[in-house]
Amino acid sequence: MVDVLVSLVAAMSTRDETRPPAAAQIPVCCPAPAPPPPVSRARTARRVLEVLGAALAYGLLPLLVPARRRRAPGPVRLRRALERLGGAWIKLGQLLALRFDLLPEAYCVELFDLLNRVTPFPYAEVESIIRRELGRPVDELFASFERNPFGSASIGQVHDAVLHDGRRVAVKVQRPGIDALFMCDIALMYRISRVLDWTHVFGGTRSREVIDELARWTREELDYTVEAANAATMRAAVRDASTEYDPEIFFDYTSRRVLTAERLDGLLLVDIIRDLREDRDRATQRLREAGHDLDRAATNIVWNFLSQAYATGIFHGDLHPANLLLLEEDRIGYVDFGIIGRLSESVHESLGRYAMRLFGGESGAAVEDFLGWMRPSKATNLAVAKREMTELTERFLENLERATSHRRELLARYQIDLLSATRAHRMVIDPAVILYMKVVLTIDAVTTELAPALDLQSLHARFFAELIIEGLGDGEG
Repeated sequence: MVDVLVSLVAAMSTRDETRPPAAAQIPVCCPAPAPPPPVSRARTARRVLEVLGAALAYGLLPLLVPARRRRAPGPVRLRRALERLGGAWIKLGQLLALRFDLLPEAYCVELFDLLNRVTPFPYAEVESIIRRELGRPVDELFASFERNPFGSASIGQVHDAVLHDGRRVAVKVQRPGIDALFMCDIALMYRISRVLDWTHVFGGTRSREVIDELARWTREELDYTVEAANAATMRAAVRDASTEYDPEIFFDYTSRRVLTAERLDGLLLVDIIRDLREDRDRATQRLREAGHDLDRAATNIVWNFLSQAYATGIFHGDLHPANLLLLEEDRIGYVDFGIIGRLSESVHESLGRYAMRLFGGESGAAVEDFLGWMRPSKATNLAVAKREMTELTERFLENLERATSHRRELLARYQIDLLSATRAHRMVIDPAVILYMKVVLTIDAVTTELAPALDLQSLHARFFAELIIEGLGDGEG
């Protein structure tokens, strides 16, 4: 990440000011559905029992659970409990993954492996939802439609289908009753937040603020027209079609609870990483025989992010390996556009200023810039926080200067330590900056699995050199 910021200083004056629209225009094919019905007391009571059952089963209430149920590490038990509960609890875990400003490192890393897989709902309900949302039965809308989904998660499931013009599509259908379940879960979280704030579990961030963020996130994810607009925006903003591919959205077949997109044929990176962990040599050989190069794939992931964030200002905000596909010639395909990030001019400039001061040896000034993204709490001692962060920064720069290898690990370690310090001193970080940092850390985790020896510094330098040349060319025109 720091290499990106260093190179950004040189590229600041040449950034592409041509921005895609904030959101694509979406045709309305059907009236908006009615809001979800109020959650009944009986449903809430059942959910409370389910939450208590999961907490007890996985030892999340130490005073009420015997030690034998707490043999697994706490982060593992929390992940398993969230997977068991599903619903908005899965989304909470995904939000907290790699949020080192909110949770201890072990929890952040464990939640990154959270599984969002649930039992599919019956095809009869799929047919009913599509007819209600799109106004026509499945057999009229599609030439063929696979009854069994190829993916099923907490919010919806995805089916293979073919349009009447022969194009293959992926149709995502929202799980019936999921909006009411999410409302129930989030209401319970707000109640629990009163207890969590006594423990300062999220450092200086009030738990209610975390749940507010989750509520906004899930509200958008439950409306597939938002994801469709995000996907169309990302597709329109692609700078290099040889390295990045975003699927086409079919708006005539899309509504708030049905999303129809181009079907991408490729290998999910989450499956590739699993195979690499099991037997790296064998998995690498199979990929090579299929015409894939992991170094090139990792390079394309980084390159695409740099293009998205710094050339167009819009980037995919959820680069979990389950949302990335390896396509032909190692082009990277993207799915699940529920979250996209935007770098405003002010954030862009502050990141550049921070990098310039950091690598100019001005540790204190760099930390001042970093603290500019923070909101202290009543418990924050800014003088102590600044002193600790300055010591972290000075130690990082000394280690970086001496290092002849493992520079990548040093950069990631520094970023994690800095975010952990914000939690320790009970400070809250700017949402735009934390989304950017979370994506950077995700990319580092994914590309380290694919290509541990990838030279990120050279890659960043090459990208920004090309960006500068493009800017000069535009200026001459």
